[in-house]
Amino acid sequence: MFDEIFTSINKLMPDFKARPQQVEMSRFIHQRLQQSQNRMAVVEAPTGVGKTLAYLSGAIETALNSKKLLVISTATVNLQQQLIQKDLPQFSASLPQPIRFMQIKGRRRYVCPSKLAQLATTPEQQDLTLDVDQKYQQVLMQTQAKNLFQDWDEHRWDGDRDSRTDAIDTALWHEVSTDSEGCAGKSCRYFISCPYYLLRKEMQLAQVVVVNHDLLLSDADLGGGLVLPNPEELILVFDEAHNLPQKALGHAAKALNFAQLYQTVETADSLMKKLPTALAFRQHDFGYMFKEIRQDLPAIISLLQQLLDILGSDATVNEMLEGHISEPRIFWGSPLLNALFIPCQNLLQRANSIYKHFSLIGKWIKEGLEKTQLSNKVGEALLPQVGTVQNIFGYLIDFMALFLDEDKAERPPNVRWLAQEQFAKQQTLVIHAGPMTAAGFLDRSLWQRAYGVVMTSATLRGMGLFQRFRADCGLQRYDEKHFLALPSPFKYQQQAVLKLPMMQYLPNENLPQWQQEVVSQLKSIIDIQAATLVLFTSRQVMLQVYKQLPLSLKNLILLQGDQLSPKNMIVKHIQRIEAGRGSIIFGMDRFAEGVDLPGNLCTHVIITKLPFPVFTRPIEQARQEWIIKRGGQPFISLSLPAVSVKLIQACGRLLRKETDSGQITILDRRLLTKNYGKQLLSHLPDYQVITE
Repeated sequence: MFDEIFTSINKLMPDFKARPQQVEMSRFIHQRLQQSQNRMAVVEAPTGVGKTLAYLSGAIETALNSKKLLVISTATVNLQQQLIQKDLPQFSASLPQPIRFMQIKGRRRYVCPSKLAQLATTPEQQDLTLDVDQKYQQVLMQTQAKNLFQDWDEHRWDGDRDSRTDAIDTALWHEVSTDSEGCAGKSCRYFISCPYYLLRKEMQLAQVVVVNHDLLLSDADLGGGLVLPNPEELILVFDEAHNLPQKALGHAAKALNFAQLYQTVETADSLMKKLPTALAFRQHDFGYMFKEIRQDLPAIISLLQQLLDILGSDATVNEMLEGHISEPRIFWGSPLLNALFIPCQNLLQRANSIYKHFSLIGKWIKEGLEKTQLSNKVGEALLPQVGTVQNIFGYLIDFMALFLDEDKAERPPNVRWLAQEQFAKQQTLVIHAGPMTAAGFLDRSLWQRAYGVVMTSATLRGMGLFQRFRADCGLQRYDEKHFLALPSPFKYQQQAVLKLPMMQYLPNENLPQWQQEVVSQLKSIIDIQAATLVLFTSRQVMLQVYKQLPLSLKNLILLQGDQLSPKNMIVKHIQRIEAGRGSIIFGMDRFAEGVDLPGNLCTHVIITKLPFPVFTRPIEQARQEWIIKRGGQPFISLSLPAVSVKLIQACGRLLRKETDSGQITILDRRLLTKNYGKQLLSHLPDYQVITE
């Protein structure tokens, strides 16, 4: 089918010409998805290949014939919008039968009309415990809720948070949105007009949906089938897949948040005063259960206090609380973990009991609403609170599974650490636990279950190998025939010059002198009439360099973190260039990938320093220790592949189309003087290299 698609697009768009790499990628994906099992395709497709059309044409036939939903997952909002507004309409028009496609967001992105109505219509209550400011905030929130409800009720707003032109306060949105446990479903009086269920109804007719990585991973973490269909019914395409391992790690890790748990126990305790009356129709069932809950809740408070006392008597924890260290690790077999172990086991036992009971209470409320044994007003008010208690204690159970899991010599251990974080406007202690890598989580929840998977990005290989990406994503059981690295369609030698000035100082040895040298270089190499992107790895260095530049350059610089958001910086930059003026962007990681400035919108990329990752987080430190323990070298296994990917991404900001040209300058002479620098250089595209 893909050959026909390319022919059809050529007729629709006379300027279109399928690139050989694009056809190869499409054919490779098609072949991998046609297999009877292990339908996995991993493709590194450099900028200019046209990977969107390649994966759409390669996957659509399998999706339609097998009646599976094609899910395209991206890391950025920009790519999602491009898919929905441009790529998918063009692709659909090229097919014999147009396809139905849509964007899916998490349930929390849509308003819950029931919760919004409750907040908007609740009579004002004089709570004597609230101060003047709190009362003002309460009135303000209710006024905003009334306006939102009126806009939704009168069809001026579709209930999607992202479609509002005004900003909605985070605290307000939390009050007027819900998750699956807090939703009454078909029993809700607003079910027919509910934004989320209208979306679900539309999704049943769709053949292609666009989501972000976080939504897909959240759904997978909860077992699948909550927002999207079960993984077995999906063909997954991960675009911008180089972000996936880090995103997945965030979903695989869990935490015990003391302030959140105290708040949840308060919510549960408050519910226990209302539930006996509301569930009077089940009074023969809940007597013993309510008795257990009333025993469990104070026991939870007692156990939390016990844990805090143990932590408070630990010297390392006190160092963290005093600000001397951050995120100290808790090691298996250490005195601190041994002291925490029994209280944590007891907390797990109580959490299991509360989770089980509140799951049943939620089920009873939904049944009561369905059978009209419970009024909509009461049921819809109680359900979100019951769902919150169920969710938080379910999450606590997941945390304990990681925290109490014994380290084994033959496998990477879980990582445990402490942090002090802000929650509900207060500082609280948080215990974290997570796997060292998301490989197991991804393999278990997605690769072993999904009907088919495609993973693609411009940079998946580090130092020319898929090895690191393969390990981080849990792809070890897939052999070489599942991986493809495509050559670029660009003629790098003719299109781009890579200049490597012979800098006198090294940033890792003589930082102040190197900084001064960067200032001198920027003065001489920036063309004030052109479009320049200058990339930094440190905000502090960026500000120091900026301060020392002459006013003639400063007036042209758009500084990340200054006044404009990154998105508006790009808008302003484009306006300047299109008006025939020069413009300079000073940015960090946010501008080193995902930024698309084709043609004369970016003709010079300046990379001030090699973007070596700084491994300071507990999971990163644990990975280094594990590699050393197994006889490896973290620098070779982790640092070099990571900097290779980041450097290729940063250089990739220059050439976005086959007609683009320009210059890349790297102000870090380690590329020339260190052995690893020469290796990094050899894995960059084949630019015309000029050393000074």
